[in-house]
Amino acid sequence: MKAPILIVLGFLTLIIFVSYAKAGETTEPGQTHEVELQVGEIFKVCKSGIVVCPAIVSICDDPNIVTLVNTPDGLGFKGVAPGTTLCSVGTTVGPRRLFRVTVR
Repeated sequence: MKAPILIVLGFLTLIIFVSYAKAGETTEPGQTHEVELQVGEIFKVCKSGIVVCPAIVSICDDPNIVTLVNTPDGLGFKGVAPGTTLCSVGTTVGPRRLFRVTVR
């Protein structure tokens, strides 16, 4: 009975490590990712490959410039007004990612 449980735990551990490695392929912890948007445009965070989704505990410093939106592909940043702000995205796998979003 212990062998099947150990096999399942081994597979879960492998999945977590592979997901974490995939998140680190395009970015390093502490790196700020530059995003440029037009007013009304949406940047699909989850689809960008920078973040392993589902995204949790996401926030933007100035919601008058960028708001968080749900898209069919997961979390998105929507440009609201011209300016620049920082947005942070947490996930269940890997470190938080920081974005500097400029809306033109």
